[in-house]
Amino acid sequence: MARASVGNNRADLRRARTRRLLVAAGRELVASKGVAGLRIQDITEQADVALGSFYNHFASKDELVEAVVEESLAEMASTAGINDGNRHQDPAVTAALAVLRIVGIAFSDPELARLLVRLDHSDLVYARALRPQASEVVRAGMEVGRFFIPDVDVVVHTVVAGSLALIRRILDGEHDASVVSLQAELTLRLLGLGVDEAAEIARRCVEIRPDGDQDRMVLP
Repeated sequence: MARASVGNNRADLRRARTRRLLVAAGRELVASKGVAGLRIQDITEQADVALGSFYNHFASKDELVEAVVEESLAEMASTAGINDGNRHQDPAVTAALAVLRIVGIAFSDPELARLLVRLDHSDLVYARALRPQASEVVRAGMEVGRFFIPDVDVVVHTVVAGSLALIRRILDGEHDASVVSLQAELTLRLLGLGVDEAAEIARRCVEIRPDGDQDRMVLP
């Protein structure tokens, strides 16, 4: 029984490792060739895995591209959300900086943003990537009496869905960069902050926000 368990664990680890290699290879190739020029054989060669292994993890090239986008956004969300470096920071500041960073990809990394909005399941991909961290930030703010909201899930859904809609409109040329700080301000108001305080925190966060170039997934 113990041997079977060890064998299953090793198989799971190998499977997880293969998937990581495929996603990493896909990310590199999307950055260098774009989606149109992406071939499954190129992905498996780059990952140094058998061609048949691809279909153990992904049904198609498009499904891999979804995974690349989702994991890129999830990594960004994990650094923008609560972490060891900001755990004692005002949750309102954390929330505002996260909005600036995530919605700001429409300007800082428009290639990734366009890849996101062109996905068949962009709403689902975006929500899966961002909702866990967004929920954590909101709950942290509620625990310390900083945020006052009736329902975490409803508010997080509203913020996440609204931010994706705004990214789309930015890419369509409907807004300039000032709209990102406005989105941060409105998010804080939705979380229960007063009008003046929300505006002030959003303004300060625009000034202190670190360069987000480390998040870029450069695409052609």
